Amino acid sequence: MIKFTHVSKKFKDTTVLKDISFEIEKGKLVVLIGLSGCGKTTTLKMINRLIKATSGTITINNEDIAKKDKIKLRRNIGYVIQQTGLFPHMTIRENIEIIAHAEKLPLDKIKNRTTQLMELVGLDESFLDRYPNELSGGQQQRVGVARAFALDPEIILMDEPFSALDPITRTSLQEELVSLQEKVKKTIVFVTHDMSEAIKIADKICIMDKGEIVQYDTPENILKNPVNDFVTEFVGKNRIWESPEYIRAKDIMISHIVTCSSDFSLSRALEKMRTNKVNSLIVMDKKSNKIEGIIKPKQISKISDRTIKVGDIMIKDFEFVGPEDSVVDILKVVEDNNISEIPVIDQQRNLLGLVTRNTLITTLSEQYLEEEVE
Repeated sequence: MIKFTHVSKKFKDTTVLKDISFEIEKGKLVVLIGLSGCGKTTTLKMINRLIKATSGTITINNEDIAKKDKIKLRRNIGYVIQQTGLFPHMTIRENIEIIAHAEKLPLDKIKNRTTQLMELVGLDESFLDRYPNELSGGQQQRVGVARAFALDPEIILMDEPFSALDPITRTSLQEELVSLQEKVKKTIVFVTHDMSEAIKIADKICIMDKGEIVQYDTPENILKNPVNDFVTEFVGKNRIWESPEYIRAKDIMISHIVTCSSDFSLSRALEKMRTNKVNSLIVMDKKSNKIEGIIKPKQISKISDRTIKVGDIMIKDFEFVGPEDSVVDILKVVEDNNISEIPVIDQQRNLLGLVTRNTLITTLSEQYLEEEVE
């Protein structure tokens, strides 16, 4: 969709961007982030040619933007800035419709689109005849978003749009942006200096430093696998605990699992539990090597005849999780069912690992242990 190829930018003797190359996929929300002066805003403004590249090429849908008419290019790219950029002498309706009128669209189409946009950003139509200074900061920013969507562009650029707002309004608008993006699936490029905001809203995050791209990846991969010390320090060592949904079963499960087959006698199963110091056995099918059930000491203690086979009394209807389930999902299963271990299985019932209560305690305590070490 949007592709940077060996793009550099110099202002006189100062190099702001150094030979950056990356691609933004269609329908994704990509966040550009870094310290002040890293080049993130310059990168954003190059997309609609508010800033011209010194070298390299930027393409949109394989078309070189340097060869396109600047005015047409910008009218087909929505743009939301920090201070909304609303014209104070115009009503909300006039602000939203200004680009559509410039494009000389039919009046009835413009009116209908304005109604749709107000609904889209969660504002009542009664706001249309007011002026920007009659609205709160959050309401003004919603109008700014509505105006950016006026011509239904494929691309929306957002330059620190929520940074001037109070924390509650900011959090609310972040959530609304994520919800809105799920509906409209635009290609959104969003600049921020706030890592928590980036993790919350982004499909991918581009971390920049001194005019270079340090890491370009999903929030999950950046949190789990920072490429160097700069990213580690910038992101924050315990940042993943702000997004526990990125801690998955496959990350914390144990792979050494004590198992038995369904033809084990109860006495033999109990002895295996004692020897291995576990409080359950995973019952596996010998031929298919797929999980059949779970056997626990509590079940065995109710049976006087210990020659009975495990397969006769094992729990066949047991709780389990998939490898991509988060620690939040796992904790809910543990709490709802009062269990101490959960098999991790794939869709073919292959046993991948086991999450135990001890595993969860160790995982959840890591954030505090790290803080104490620091």
